[in-house]
Amino acid sequence: MKQDVLSRGTFYTLNILFWFCYGAILYASLTTWIHSSYEIWSAVISDVLTSSAICYINFFWFLPKLYGKGRYTLYLAASIALIVAIVFLRVSVLGMTHRSVVYTYFIRSVPAIGFYLITTVIWFFNNMITAHRREIELRNSQLNSELKFLKLQLSPHFLFNTLNNIYSMAYFSDTNTAPAILKLSGLMRHMLYEDQGKFISLSREIAFMENFIELWRLKLDEKPNVVFRHSGVNEGHQIAHLIFLVFLENAFKHGNTMNGSIFISIDVNQEDILTFQLKNDVIDTVNTLEEKSGVGLSNVKKRLELIYPGKHKLILHNDSNSFEVNLTIDLK
Repeated sequence: MKQDVLSRGTFYTLNILFWFCYGAILYASLTTWIHSSYEIWSAVISDVLTSSAICYINFFWFLPKLYGKGRYTLYLAASIALIVAIVFLRVSVLGMTHRSVVYTYFIRSVPAIGFYLITTVIWFFNNMITAHRREIELRNSQLNSELKFLKLQLSPHFLFNTLNNIYSMAYFSDTNTAPAILKLSGLMRHMLYEDQGKFISLSREIAFMENFIELWRLKLDEKPNVVFRHSGVNEGHQIAHLIFLVFLENAFKHGNTMNGSIFISIDVNQEDILTFQLKNDVIDTVNTLEEKSGVGLSNVKKRLELIYPGKHKLILHNDSNSFEVNLTIDLK
């Protein structure tokens, strides 16, 4: 294989080990019918040198510089010329050691053609692995870029809405303004500094959600009946950062916060399947929640598809009195 798949040291070590083993096997097989040490060593050395020459010339020169550049006719002609030259070289070095000229050239050509075909297969296999690896790296890079873009959409969206709420509180000299600013500071710290990777501890995300709920309750004159419960969560559980934020925002922004209720539940079973449920009373359902929340729901749906492909199920139910979210995620 090429050095871009194996380290340079490993590549050289494996090559030396292979040709040493090949020469040893060849030597052992020749001793059963050739009794001259000179002839045996001549056969082994010439076979190893010519076979390795075919391998490396084909692998590092002909295939990448001719075939890889689309020069197929030149590649075929060069390959035939290489094999013929190697066979003639081996016959001239070793002499006529077999019963006929045809048989001698046939015997000398078998390892040449064999190693030529083997290196060709290895080159194609190596290129396939390299191309697949680059495709995965490109796909991951694209996914990471898209996720970062979605997060950039999400954070200003949340900050804009929260600052509007705090502005309203300050405008009417609400005594809860200072606690609200302190809560917002904690929430922004979580959003900006906790997201060192794609995932975060589920327990920390739950703490963020509890602070978010308290911030909204400070702002509201009429306090909705909010129930938030969770079970089965341990420190080993990881979740996509801020994956529940849009649902929480929608519940408080578009729900009936005057005399309604908001129920939130997070449960993780023994198979590490997370179930998130949110149900809130609504006032007006003429416009769908998707239309009201702008990029919110489409954003979280896209993030779920990117982060948990085939490992999540999202069901949204909207009627004249309530809006309900049921989300399951395989955390494994």
